[in-house]
Amino acid sequence: MSVAIEALPWQDHELGGMHIRKLTGGEQAEHVKAYQESYQIADGFTLVREQMQTATPIVYPEMNSDGYVGVCFAFADVNKTDKQIAFPHLYHEQMNVTNGYHYPAQKHDALNKPSYYASLQFRPEYLLALHEQQPLPSWLLQLVDVSRTQVVTQIQVPTSLRELGWQICRMPRSETLSDCMRMQAKALSWLAMLLEIPEQMNRRHYQQQDVMIAKKIQQAINIIQNEFHTELTITSLASRVALNECYLKKGFKNETGLGIHEYLTEYRLEQSCQLLRCRPDLSIKSVASMCGYQPSYFSQVFKSRFVISPNDFRKQ
Repeated sequence: MSVAIEALPWQDHELGGMHIRKLTGGEQAEHVKAYQESYQIADGFTLVREQMQTATPIVYPEMNSDGYVGVCFAFADVNKTDKQIAFPHLYHEQMNVTNGYHYPAQKHDALNKPSYYASLQFRPEYLLALHEQQPLPSWLLQLVDVSRTQVVTQIQVPTSLRELGWQICRMPRSETLSDCMRMQAKALSWLAMLLEIPEQMNRRHYQQQDVMIAKKIQQAINIIQNEFHTELTITSLASRVALNECYLKKGFKNETGLGIHEYLTEYRLEQSCQLLRCRPDLSIKSVASMCGYQPSYFSQVFKSRFVISPNDFRKQ
């Protein structure tokens, strides 16, 4: 049995500009230890941190949060897999970078071991104002430029920055105004370190990202070639190879010279030609079905591409 995180008995209060959320007593809370803090450092700049330990599966609601750029660290027991900590798109060796989340409900498995999360969240306007005073790292500025397209990626950072993220996660719960001020100082240090990440590290990040995207594009090509007879959509391909749709379409075009639908059509027609040549025992209807088409539409697409009908092609 699982429980929705919003159904737990939360208690909220404000302290020094920080919104603090913790669990109160109750039957369900006996098996769950959770604590959340959200602190607005400045207008458009927020620090969020969370601790979670549960003996019962926790279901997080669907996430659809636009309008901000975020960087975060997620820490968990070394024996946990990414899929067991509710958000498999977050990696636990690098800093995660995103411009919003669009994910269905996720489940946090009941491993009864603590996991931690710390995030800086920015409004694009805040970052652009910052950029006017000191140039932002290219990877961060890029997220602001594509704020309408979901991007979730990772970037390698200095060990000191990862250690700072861990310190923020492990700091005691804020009980006094001075605790809030210490948390504010940590958040400002995190932001300052972001601005000072060496540019050569940015270039290495993009090189690694390019290799990762190339592998995922090849996975998508393999799926099309192996499953061309089934119904394939860009959305389903992007989900299966775990790549943003925009990146998938752009990378696919760069790799093949064709859009995804164009490539799928060309591959299906290529296979249909092989069947028409080599399998005279198959009817046109069967060939159409084996290549993922309805018979009438298959004839239309085939004739549009080759000028002649499938039946005439076979006769020739």
